[in-house]
Amino acid sequence: MKILIVFNHPAPYKVALFNGLSAKHDVHVIFERFKASNRNQSFYNESNYKFTLHKIKGVSLGDENHLSFGVVRHLKKHKYDLIIMNGYSTLTEMLALRYLKRKKIPYAFYINGGFANEKECKLKKKIKTYFISGAEAYFSPAKKANEYLTYYGAPADRIYNYPYSTVYEKDVLEVKTPTATKVLYWKEKGIEATNFTICITSFIKRKNNEALIKAWKEIPKDYALILVGEGYEEPMYREIIANEKLTNVLLLPFAPKHLVFEYLSHSDNAVYISNYDIYGHVINEALAHGLNVLTNTKMVAAIDLIRDGQNGLIAYPEDDLVSRILLLLATDFFNEAIATAKENTIEESVRVHLDILEKICE
Repeated sequence: MKILIVFNHPAPYKVALFNGLSAKHDVHVIFERFKASNRNQSFYNESNYKFTLHKIKGVSLGDENHLSFGVVRHLKKHKYDLIIMNGYSTLTEMLALRYLKRKKIPYAFYINGGFANEKECKLKKKIKTYFISGAEAYFSPAKKANEYLTYYGAPADRIYNYPYSTVYEKDVLEVKTPTATKVLYWKEKGIEATNFTICITSFIKRKNNEALIKAWKEIPKDYALILVGEGYEEPMYREIIANEKLTNVLLLPFAPKHLVFEYLSHSDNAVYISNYDIYGHVINEALAHGLNVLTNTKMVAAIDLIRDGQNGLIAYPEDDLVSRILLLLATDFFNEAIATAKENTIEESVRVHLDILEKICE
């Protein structure tokens, strides 16, 4: 089957998925731009494309927006058995979707997550409904994200769920790293503690790291919190750490994927209390390394992957954050976390995608 996929930028886990699909189908891909401006360049570490890449000319706007008639021009010249549009958030995608709708060309609509906004104005909802509705099939990474699709006009019986993953089977830890090894690993990096909680994040307001750092004032001094990332809030974090004399809270710079996985394998816990995330790959990455995960209901992945008290913990709006952190530090979800991660690998995602393609193209 000849398939065209339109996606904003070559995120490495998307490249891995498209490569996997290429083993069974003739996959063609258009990336609107080759870097999101809010992404560190080392994020783009996968350039071994096994699919056919088509480049288009256009103008990149802001972090991820893009303006080009390139997709429309391509569609006018080429025929495909299936066209998959990954979202509608850029001007390029809007132009392509409008063309497909006007010409009554069947297509599938793909999302990476999302929450319905029931407080938005009627005009905004009408615009979203126009672009989201009308597809022959929908790909969604979680049941919570299904609600987003149906709110904006997608028929529930046309939605297909897939595991959304950034980890290969080989990345999932089989044996827990010994405590002594963890202590030595971090000691060599100047971090002395007996227990290690990590947060792979961006230093921006949306990630709610300020609340996490302030909560750590109530945590025993030999329990370290390590935040890894970059962003405009870093000076504020450092000021809080200095003013509160938080010797057990440390900041590390943005790290490439291999180093992130090394950090995770030498940690005990992971905490993510973002104000909003349309998915949240960091949760599955933490589970893949057997960490005790604390997250909240503002992340789609949390709702989809975490079963509170069974393979991790969820902090609900009415919960006291410090109490939930202390409970996390006293638990061990290693086996349950690993079991969940094994169901959410890139290989499993490819397999499910191939099954969906068979169903929608029968």
